[in-house]
Amino acid sequence: MFLNNGNIINLENEHDPNVGPQEDGATFTIPQDPVRRRVHDIRTFNVLCGGEYIFNPSLSALRWMADIG
Repeated sequence: MFLNNGNIINLENEHDPNVGPQEDGATFTIPQDPVRRRVHDIRTFNVLCGGEYIFNPSLSALRWMADIG
């Protein structure tokens, strides 16, 4: 996945069309044989409203923590 870095798959400054933020006039290249297809004027599909980082320990870790006390 290349959300904000198209260079990872040789697409220069392109962003992921489904979840990456798009600038005005954004394009997305679809590799095809013999000629690639380019989609123009892509708009941002998802808008980030917030986020969380949640740590979920494994069951074995939870059992270990329960046995400490």
